[in-house]
Amino acid sequence: MAATLVPDIDFLSIIQAFKTKRVLVVGDFILDVYVKGISTRLCPDAPVPVVDVTERIELLGGAANTACNIATLGADVYFASVIGNDEDSDKAIDLLQQAGIDTGKIVRSGNRKTIVKTRVMAGAHVLTRFDTGDESPIDDACSEALVLAVEEDIAQYDAIIISDYAKGVITQRLIDALAATKKYNAIFIAVDSKRLAAFRDLKPSLVKPNYDEAVKLLGLAPQGNGRSEQLETQGEAIYTHTQADITALTLDAEGSLLFDKDNFVYKTAAPVVTNPNVSGAGDTYISAFTLACITGASLATASAVATAAAAIAVQKEGTASCSCKELQNHFDIHSKYIYSQETLAMICDLYRTSGRRIVFTNGCFDILHSGHVSYLEKARELGDVLIVGINTDESIKRLKGEMRPINTLADRMKVLAGLRSVDYVIAFGSEENDTPEPVLEVVKPHIFAKGGDYTEADLPEAGTVRKNGGEIVFIPLVPDHSTSIIIQRIHTANTSLAHDFTTPLHEAVERM
Repeated sequence: MAATLVPDIDFLSIIQAFKTKRVLVVGDFILDVYVKGISTRLCPDAPVPVVDVTERIELLGGAANTACNIATLGADVYFASVIGNDEDSDKAIDLLQQAGIDTGKIVRSGNRKTIVKTRVMAGAHVLTRFDTGDESPIDDACSEALVLAVEEDIAQYDAIIISDYAKGVITQRLIDALAATKKYNAIFIAVDSKRLAAFRDLKPSLVKPNYDEAVKLLGLAPQGNGRSEQLETQGEAIYTHTQADITALTLDAEGSLLFDKDNFVYKTAAPVVTNPNVSGAGDTYISAFTLACITGASLATASAVATAAAAIAVQKEGTASCSCKELQNHFDIHSKYIYSQETLAMICDLYRTSGRRIVFTNGCFDILHSGHVSYLEKARELGDVLIVGINTDESIKRLKGEMRPINTLADRMKVLAGLRSVDYVIAFGSEENDTPEPVLEVVKPHIFAKGGDYTEADLPEAGTVRKNGGEIVFIPLVPDHSTSIIIQRIHTANTSLAHDFTTPLHEAVERM
């Protein structure tokens, strides 16, 4: 039975650390071309639609899309491949450089034509695709040149991603060279390939088969439904074929399965995406998963990050990628923790435009007790979403003295986020203003909830609430429940215990 998926590291910390990493992507370059237009008639000399072309878009495809994803996620990326020495290869180099990808390890061959896949589209519909370029294995000279390019300064990389589209670039010579290098250089090597068994001797750090690739690898009959159940028990067989430390097996709508060597450990659900464009989604997934792993994430966290990145990419047209900012915003929105007023404004705008009532309240919430829980439940009942502002540690010290808070901001936020009644938590407080007024200017809540021990005259932020059309509601508190009372009870109890047990304990020590 797989463990419950519980990410153990803050997502934003992981994503922010991507920019410190260097990744080498090795694989088949493909130039994806989209010829778009409008079709309103059939061709008079053949039963095919006529497309009046309005736009031609050229995008990085194949392994280059993986490199593009690594770049947009914030890491430094180097791309090694073999392409032609033609007009399309010039476009390839230009697109790669525009994306911030180092092209110094690309081998150009006059005996090879660059691979181009051209899709003709009428509106959102692909009418046809035609392919050009060489897909046969590269010659020995190109293979040797590619190996030298990959091995040069290999110790500078935090990871290597092999993106094998079976278009001739990834040769046995390259696989053998990397396997030999890996014996004395413990570099993280991820493999995305339609022929994973060919990389068994490399003993990859990570492999990412999709469902079709997995059943083909294992010699199983494909299923329409129940794919997860079919493959959850295949960890030993997958490991036998790949020798990979980690296997991330993607199942489209059924999510993904994670294996630690031969052990099935996690299942990650797939987010619901309307009309997904899955072209290049696997490139996004392995890029984000690899970066998360080399940044120190657990399998659970890496899987969550990769799944989110792929979900963002498939909502875009064409061969798409996910940016670092998009990924950060995703976890800001889908997490209870909000770290910026920019994200807070975006979330509140989404709720307001959908007609949802926003409730805001604030406090120190130093030692959470039943009075707090009751208060927050009542506040949540006043609207559709409850946002809680919480004073920073420095703010509490200014308000309540150097002995407070008892619990740190991180601990207090985590406890609040664990309550079902709380939808979002954001910290506030500065030397200039320890009231929640700056946050209220952003939230503009429909309801500002406060405890019954306050009056409007006690709230310097009341004017801000009223100015933005909000209502102030005072909620009765549970009697004799406060952090100060709890601290006093603990202090009294400790004093009493010290008095009661000092003498007996002293005598017991003397008798030992």
